[in-house]
Amino acid sequence: MENSNDNICLPLPVTISNWFTTYKQREDYLVNFLKNILPSSDVKDIDEELRKLFPLTKRKGKVTNKPEKSSLMAMRKCIRLYLNQTKTYIQYKQMVPLNSLWLGYMHHMLGIKNFTSLPMNFTHSHWESINHRLIKADFHGAIITIVKSKCPSTIGIEGIIIQDTKNTFKVLGKDNVIRVIPKASCIFRIHLEHNVYFDVFGKELCIRPTERSVKKFKNFQIPDL
Repeated sequence: MENSNDNICLPLPVTISNWFTTYKQREDYLVNFLKNILPSSDVKDIDEELRKLFPLTKRKGKVTNKPEKSSLMAMRKCIRLYLNQTKTYIQYKQMVPLNSLWLGYMHHMLGIKNFTSLPMNFTHSHWESINHRLIKADFHGAIITIVKSKCPSTIGIEGIIIQDTKNTFKVLGKDNVIRVIPKASCIFRIHLEHNVYFDVFGKELCIRPTERSVKKFKNFQIPDL
């Protein structure tokens, strides 16, 4: 018994260790076996294929936190509820903060710090990408002016967009009057900062804002206004 305890850390006899194989020996045996049975065209991929891992457990998807609603979205919802539930008028000065939020949203959406850096003609390399972003934007809070219309009485109307539907803009003027303007018959001037603005055909905006943000627009269109 004592002899067996004293010899517990000694190497195994050769007669026993010969029965065991190492991982390297098993791998070499497998590689040689595959080289012998596989076509020559597949032999070069053996080492790469053996290095691949095949997880047998179910992979859990990454848990992502839902983005918080922006201040612009929250204020837009409040305005919509207010318009639906009350008959009292909204004052223009109450909507000025909404325009400030919208300008911040446009800075972020366009990826610029100053609107004066926007391309001014179609020869600019970023002309198309900027135009696609502009037309997909949410216009709640934007200050607009109607510069052309099939209805002459609407030309020159200016105000803040407080509601954007599929076919109309609800515009709050400085006189605190809410006007419903049909999109299809007008050309709108969207005012940014530092006297920067862009004109857009209302026909291109005859889509709900949520659908417009994901719609693919054609590069070349001929307006009929």
